[in-house]
Amino acid sequence: MTNIHQISIDHDPLEDRVLVRMNTQNKELVEIWLTRKISLQLLPALEKLNVELLNRQKDMNRPLHDEHSKHLMADLIHQQALDNSNFSTPFELLKDPLTGPRPLLVTHLQATLLDNAGLKLDLSEKLSDNERLLELTLDKDLLQGFKHLLTKAVENSEWKVPGEPTSRQEGTYGADVLEGWTSNSGYLN
Repeated sequence: MTNIHQISIDHDPLEDRVLVRMNTQNKELVEIWLTRKISLQLLPALEKLNVELLNRQKDMNRPLHDEHSKHLMADLIHQQALDNSNFSTPFELLKDPLTGPRPLLVTHLQATLLDNAGLKLDLSEKLSDNERLLELTLDKDLLQGFKHLLTKAVENSEWKVPGEPTSRQEGTYGADVLEGWTSNSGYLN
């Protein structure tokens, strides 16, 4: 799937998963669930692949060799892409998702760089004897927005990221946390 028009990524506290919704140019909806484990593994992988992709760009006069310079250049390109992205138009929730009555629950994921073109994500749901597959292609600009929205969703989830201190105190994770919850949706057009 390469003709993505809009993306919405948000943490759903009832499911305790990240819901990724995408509308295509052809007015089709795709819905994907990312578990905590997949989300927390995907973020650093996206960061690493993004740095590599942005440093492969043909318009760079000289490739950068040291890691610090590569990350600085990637951060600059990432910020430029975000500055040029439309995060203000609300996500249009279409009916009849291509993924069926329930979102695809990603149990396996593989990310591959596509030369200088972008990133391919092979997503699969392997439950019992059933398997569903989805292939996403993100160009460098769409990758910047996807990475940004996924980062926000994980931050909103309040999941403890390995190596980071917990933001809540022990014993405050009861059902009362969900009362008055409103979506902090992010979307990209």
